[in-house]
Amino acid sequence: MWPFSRRPAPRILADRIVSLGGLCEVAYQARRIGRSETAYPFDWWITPLARVAPVLEAGAAAQFAAADLEKLADYGGKRALYSRRAGTIHLHEFPAGEDFLALDVAEISARLVPKYEALDSRLRAACASGTTLFVRQRLSDHDPEGADLEEDLDRLWSALRLLAADPRLLLLDYPPVRPRAGQITAAVPRFRDQAIVCRTVGRGGRIDDLLVTNYPRRR
Repeated sequence: MWPFSRRPAPRILADRIVSLGGLCEVAYQARRIGRSETAYPFDWWITPLARVAPVLEAGAAAQFAAADLEKLADYGGKRALYSRRAGTIHLHEFPAGEDFLALDVAEISARLVPKYEALDSRLRAACASGTTLFVRQRLSDHDPEGADLEEDLDRLWSALRLLAADPRLLLLDYPPVRPRAGQITAAVPRFRDQAIVCRTVGRGGRIDDLLVTNYPRRR
């Protein structure tokens, strides 16, 4: 027998990984772990937890009606789009270099609604079979604690059970919450040994991989 220990079995085994925000780093690292370029609605949004379930219930495209859109000339030094209905910030909806602030909100809506109808349909079709690992990273400035957090998670779980055949939910950097079947909580990097594997590619990663950013750190 070879004098090597076997690789430990993964603790999170899924057919796909889907980001629920709150930031784009989660989607970036989920794609790297899963070796997939498949996009889903929340990938590049800045999304408060309380708004995730309403978006799932109404559909992503419904958040981009012209009357609900606001252009932001300076969001932390960047140009952005704000959906008043969803309560979400959008930094990556248009190609780099395009001055989308010069567009009328009706034109912005006309471009984004078909895009998110397609992404929403893709999400629902994919989640109809197999196991889906949904990953949510805490937004410290927006996400609640205590009873409000439990209420938001209850509503989110109701939406996930309607959406997916076999949902799992990984909560990153949240305070302790009530246990729920299929729910995993982790603090990074405390749980570095917890593995994530996508069945479709058989390649694993660690929970802390999901928080590694593709943006260079400021010195």
